[in-house]
Amino acid sequence: MPRGLPPVAGFKKGASGNPGGRPKKTPEQITLEEKCKEMTPEALATITQIMTDGENERNRLAAAQYVIDRGWGKARQEVVGTMDHNLAVTMITRRIIGGDGPKSGN
Repeated sequence: MPRGLPPVAGFKKGASGNPGGRPKKTPEQITLEEKCKEMTPEALATITQIMTDGENERNRLAAAQYVIDRGWGKARQEVVGTMDHNLAVTMITRRIIGGDGPKSGN
């Protein structure tokens, strides 16, 4: 570990980072989800109508894209970068703890 940097905090081996798990849904959340699911056919009909009969091309395209994204999932977007990840971590660490970070030769 380079001098001057804080130790990396982590989880103990074999211990969960979230021992209680995901919180249970409230009755209100469950009711809202049920109501939304009941309205799905009408919502899809509205989106389909906009897609086919919308006032302008932007609305038709947005509705069509929404249907495709919901049915097939959003398309993956490749992220291309050339940054040296070690340099990026060092820069972020220096920004967080302030100063120039560790000095060379120490």
